[in-house]
Amino acid sequence: MRISTSQIFNTNVATMNRQEANLLQLQQQLALGKRVLQPSDDPVAAARSLEVAQAVSQVAQQQGNQGTANDSLSILESKLASIGELVTYVRERAIQAGNAALNPDDRKAIATDLRAQFENLLGIANTTDVNGEYLFAGFKGDTVPFVGNIGGGVSYFGDQGQRVLQVSSTRQMPVSQSGQEVFMNIPNLNGRFNTAPGATNSGGAIMSDGVVTGAYANGQYGIRFTAPGTYAVFDRAVDPGMTGAPMATGAYTSGTAIDLPPAPAASQIQVTIAGTPAAGDTFTIEPGGNTDMFTILQQFTLALENTTGSDYQNAVVEALGRLDNGLENVLKLRAQVGSRQVELDALSNSAEDLNLQYAERMNRLVGLNYTEAVTNLTLNNTFLEASRQSFSRVSQLNLFNFLD
Repeated sequence: MRISTSQIFNTNVATMNRQEANLLQLQQQLALGKRVLQPSDDPVAAARSLEVAQAVSQVAQQQGNQGTANDSLSILESKLASIGELVTYVRERAIQAGNAALNPDDRKAIATDLRAQFENLLGIANTTDVNGEYLFAGFKGDTVPFVGNIGGGVSYFGDQGQRVLQVSSTRQMPVSQSGQEVFMNIPNLNGRFNTAPGATNSGGAIMSDGVVTGAYANGQYGIRFTAPGTYAVFDRAVDPGMTGAPMATGAYTSGTAIDLPPAPAASQIQVTIAGTPAAGDTFTIEPGGNTDMFTILQQFTLALENTTGSDYQNAVVEALGRLDNGLENVLKLRAQVGSRQVELDALSNSAEDLNLQYAERMNRLVGLNYTEAVTNLTLNNTFLEASRQSFSRVSQLNLFNFLD
């Protein structure tokens, strides 16, 4: 068989090119730490690695959302804590204001302080987050949620929306609370009805917040004292002025509960009047579930400045009950925020575990065995060097070298 010179050259060049390509691929694998550099290296592993890479990207996005959610919840929790501290302080001032030894100037001094607290609460309610959006505006982040003053009251211009973030593949977490829920939906005393003294009362009697004892059907009742020791009960739905025939009459004992409607009807609510009433004093019961923090501070501040006697004492009692409800609402919301932060910690740990699992899976699919790769690199380098040296010798063979 004849072997031409060009065939020898072509064969050796092709062999060295192939060995250099193998060597280059091994060098790239070592540099990148990957066995599969392109889909043709291992089509099945390459396809599976794309699925794992997409899952890793999703987890990374969720981790970013978890960080954002944690930041938002931290700001929210901080503001709720500030509201709780403010309400607690106002409650302490209300207890102080109930001291009978205070003179009108002392009460007005407390009222001045409460006016400042009102402005402080309004400032917290209009807080913005790190993105410049109003924290308590619901979905209307670019709208000032609370507008008004202590003289004319405060109105809410946000909505009841709650912003959420996708923090895992199956969990959308709320990261805000609407101003409606934080400031406006405060249970008014017992949360079902309101009690109030008559504007012209001259005695020293005070009515309690009252409690629901049965199937309260939003009845409207009135109690008028015909004498310090007797009272009459009226259905104000049909007799709002309490001028007609009463539903019932009774003997008054300070601190004894009064059932409404009166017997023989089944009791729906109970109220308690304590102190010494005057003839003609009245008390009313109206259905109404909620009030708001701004109204609580407004009414109590104005009562400190303008009322005396039993009206003043009633105002203190009402303010304390409503402030307690406001504080309970804030504590409930803080508990919700705290539980979300705990959940975020758990989700963050779960995401870290997933990343480890995906990394192990990716390594099994396209990862490089460094020991094997270095061995192959050394072996292929030896092969290439041997090919070069043998070709160098073969290329110099010539019959004239053997002629003398």
